[in-house]
Amino acid sequence: MFSDGNPGIVFHLKDPFLQLNDENSAAILQPQSFVYGQLSHHNTILIQSDLKMIVVVLAPCALFTHFDTAAYELNDETAPLAIFFGQEARDVEEQLITTLSTADAIAIIERFLINRLTPLRYLTTDFSMAIRSIYQHHGLISIEDLLQTLPITERQLERKFREYVGTSPKRFADTIKLQHFLKLLQKQPDKEKITDLIYISGYYDHAHLNRNFKKMTGFTPFHYKHTNQMLAINLMRL
Repeated sequence: MFSDGNPGIVFHLKDPFLQLNDENSAAILQPQSFVYGQLSHHNTILIQSDLKMIVVVLAPCALFTHFDTAAYELNDETAPLAIFFGQEARDVEEQLITTLSTADAIAIIERFLINRLTPLRYLTTDFSMAIRSIYQHHGLISIEDLLQTLPITERQLERKFREYVGTSPKRFADTIKLQHFLKLLQKQPDKEKITDLIYISGYYDHAHLNRNFKKMTGFTPFHYKHTNQMLAINLMRL
């Protein structure tokens, strides 16, 4: 499990997973439902039973706009949903455990979110322009070029990204760049080489890609391409 630039909400419909945040830490049992923030490093998920979960992928700024929380406070954290919504969240958990139909489970979650997640705070125009530009360029834009189009200083931009998203604009752009490469990689036929994708995605060469890929995901592009066991692939949006 590694960053896609978005926070989210996980609802376990069966037993929660065990999570290893790093190789030296003990496994921690995830809550039945929880909110997670930005990930600065990959985590290992251990599945104890059948995989049955629903993940709500939120907009990068949703913790700030809809949860009234500075995004950096949840970096590399999983907070039980009940912390934000109390008994209402626990009621939803009970409904989901006894629901047999996936469609019914989705409907329960949708009703809960529509009724509870009302906008509390708004984003500034300059920040909205910055994040839209990063997406439009697939992360291939320098902070210097970004600032050329914004009425804001680099320090102000850093502060807003930390509060709204939880990470720096440079790190967020790097995450979007990697996600763009992953989408291209998944769509590419196995028989074709990935050299062209490397340059299209803004990496200098194989070594540059492998170094960044391993750091962010924990495995190599070849391993990612040829496995169907990774949770990250199951959650990947094509």
